[in-house]
Amino acid sequence: MKTPRYQVFTIIFLLFMLSCNEPEQRIARSVGATGEILVVSQNDLQWDGQIGDSVRAFFGQDQYGLPQSEPLYKLSEIKIDKLSEMFKKHRNLFVIEINPKLSEAQVETRSDLWAKPQRVVKIAAPNAESWAEAFAKNKEGFLLLYNQTERERLLNIFRPTAKADLMEEVYKTFQMKMLIPEGFYVAKQLPGFMWLRKETNDMSQGFILYQRPYRDTADFSLNKFVKVRDSLLFQYVPGPSDGSFMTTDKEFVKPKLVKTTHFVTDYATEVRGMWNVTGDFMAGPYLSYTFVNPASQQLVTAEGYIYYPNKDKRDQLRQLEALLHSIAFN
Repeated sequence: MKTPRYQVFTIIFLLFMLSCNEPEQRIARSVGATGEILVVSQNDLQWDGQIGDSVRAFFGQDQYGLPQSEPLYKLSEIKIDKLSEMFKKHRNLFVIEINPKLSEAQVETRSDLWAKPQRVVKIAAPNAESWAEAFAKNKEGFLLLYNQTERERLLNIFRPTAKADLMEEVYKTFQMKMLIPEGFYVAKQLPGFMWLRKETNDMSQGFILYQRPYRDTADFSLNKFVKVRDSLLFQYVPGPSDGSFMTTDKEFVKPKLVKTTHFVTDYATEVRGMWNVTGDFMAGPYLSYTFVNPASQQLVTAEGYIYYPNKDKRDQLRQLEALLHSIAFN
């Protein structure tokens, strides 16, 4: 006896609906403080000895450009046998393994292994010496990966509060997209120049964006950067008292330029340093990226700065860094 065709369709439809109603396997949301790496070791000797020293010396080094000592990352440590499901949800994990059965060091990186966003880095080696060699060879790449995960988390937080009107103004002026969250407003806008501010009772955050014609590679030099920056700040970014203005600190924390191929363009210069106010007592850190806009062929500088007196500033500056990395072009 043949099954009627309409009954076959009914069975298929019911099976489809049942499959749609099955609970979806969702990856957990990652946890952990901003700028924190959870190091997973096998024993105290690893964490207290040569291996732990090298990890602390690199990830715990001071973030350049801040007026007080703050590490690139805060490090916490746990033993592998204590790595419960709760700790596996940490956003940044760094796993140490010494296995004498291995013939050479092995490096593994995984994203979103137990949570999202998450970065898991593991070095397994036959002994401490080969482990340290592998770490020294790859540590700069590890830092880039952790920084990327931190920026991804922050941008996921900021996206729901994006201010479309400000983003449209940035696009009209610079032919580039940039995520601007709530709280910011336009303090000054001129052709090729924008100053965006966010003010709270105890902190100021801001972006200074400007562009000029690109002539040659000398435009990327530190001297040129400081000269152009100081000229524009003198004209357009006044301080709180009459005659005062923002400028570049050149003594306490000198500006430091680094060339990078890991910005939103294939080539950019990153500058970190301190700003201060001539004619007043204000200062704080800044971070800028200078690059050629592929849409307009203009040389653009996008900077974020912080004023947060008597408080740590690394996390607030990292927020601006994430937003600067949201820059994109058509």
